[in-house]
Amino acid sequence: MITFAGIIASITQILCQIIGMLFILATVVFLWGVVKYVIARGSEDDINEGRQYIIYGLLGLFIMVAMWGIVNAAVLTFFGSQGGGFNQCTFR
Repeated sequence: MITFAGIIASITQILCQIIGMLFILATVVFLWGVVKYVIARGSEDDINEGRQYIIYGLLGLFIMVAMWGIVNAAVLTFFGSQGGGFNQCTFR
């Protein structure tokens, strides 16, 4: 039998996996920017492109970590320790 709690748990697990993939993607973008910056060999265009990737990667990571903290703070404030939030993410 499908319950509301079961549906919410399934949605939570899917969102946790998506968030994990976004963290990986932002890290890859950042590292790609570092590689582009290092191997630019004085080319201003490649240096600027690498710098942009670094900025986008760091910005993505910062926004995700900040939102994670805000959501967890809101869940703990309104629901107490039983609220869950991103602490419900279990990676198998």
